[in-house]
Amino acid sequence: MLRWLGWAMLGLLVIAIAAWLLSRFWPLSAAQREDVRLLEAAHRSEGRNGFALLWTLPFDGLDLAQREAALAEDLQQWQTAPAQASQASVLAARHAPLNLDGAGRCAVGPIGCLAQVRNDPQRFAEAHAGHAGLHERLAGMADYDRFDSPFRPSGNELLPLPAYTPLLDGASAQALAYLQGDVAGAVEGGCRSVRFGRRMMRTSSTLMDSMMGAAVVRTHVALLGDMLVEQSPDFVLPASCEAALQPLKADEQSLCQAMQGEFAMNKAAIEASTQTAGSRLLLDRDHTLARIAGSFGWACRPAAAKALAADVPLLVPAPPQWDVGCVANPLGCTLSAIAGPHYAPYAARSQDTAAMIRLLGAQRWLRQQPGPPADALARLPAQWRSDARTPTLSADGRYVQVLRRGPARESEGPYLSMPLRVD
Repeated sequence: MLRWLGWAMLGLLVIAIAAWLLSRFWPLSAAQREDVRLLEAAHRSEGRNGFALLWTLPFDGLDLAQREAALAEDLQQWQTAPAQASQASVLAARHAPLNLDGAGRCAVGPIGCLAQVRNDPQRFAEAHAGHAGLHERLAGMADYDRFDSPFRPSGNELLPLPAYTPLLDGASAQALAYLQGDVAGAVEGGCRSVRFGRRMMRTSSTLMDSMMGAAVVRTHVALLGDMLVEQSPDFVLPASCEAALQPLKADEQSLCQAMQGEFAMNKAAIEASTQTAGSRLLLDRDHTLARIAGSFGWACRPAAAKALAADVPLLVPAPPQWDVGCVANPLGCTLSAIAGPHYAPYAARSQDTAAMIRLLGAQRWLRQQPGPPADALARLPAQWRSDARTPTLSADGRYVQVLRRGPARESEGPYLSMPLRVD
């Protein structure tokens, strides 16, 4: 009996080893290899990099050289000892950042930013007191071509990110300037913010950067729509607005560069986790990265560019399922299943941002047409509509609208809309 048990145990051991070896050397699919290739083919955008200004945005009284020096010091600290590096700039120890009052930011909801400021201008004026330098810096963000972070992933450490809250401070300040009579300045400021947001979307190093750029665009496009509808239909936009308000191209909506950054962070974490022989028995680097690439690579595939150009929903794959390769990679399969179940809403937000710019173009065009908007809407130029989401008039005829594709936040309805008239 003992001899039989011994042989049985040996047989089970041989089977286990054979299964582990089969799993470990199970070949990657052509699609997995292509996703990895696309995600590793990252390239940096051309032009002036404004990341130093973005990184130090909350700090007053610094010239560009001082901002670049502070970023270089933070970067050196990160490269030397990322585990001890602070997520905030070293400037915080020498210069107090602006204390931004939440009362100065417009709330998300059915009431637009212009109406909120109009209802309580004193509150917003008090909240923005002392923020002239910040608003000047926000306007200057539009002068840069890209916002590439110099911080590179390092093991399991969280990548340092800039403070995003100051980016949301400008819309209500522009609304306040508009209500105080500076219509041209407020409109130009909104256009500059849109231009900055578009460039941040296109050149982002992380998904968070891309989504913040999209939020800046949507916020300021909505404000511009509320301001412009109160002007005469022949109101002449500042020259800087024409380029800022052109339709978003597919590459501007694409999340490919952001997903390449997300993949790079996951890759650094996986490689840091396979430093010991014991961990390598449970986590296979190549198979894990291939599985993670399946969750990110969709953003870089040619099909994604076609979907963005046509304004149709992107096909975002479900999280990878357990397969043969997981026998020798249980930890990697568990980690990769966590890596990508919720990316479809981000792609939809990017497309909704493009839809908002088209709606603003539709508003401007419709208000210049003779006759009822319902009749003119049938002649809407192709650049201001998509076949997938044709603009319609609201039931009361006050708005031009399309269905929202991304998730609605609290108090947001099912439509993206732009006003056509003021009652």
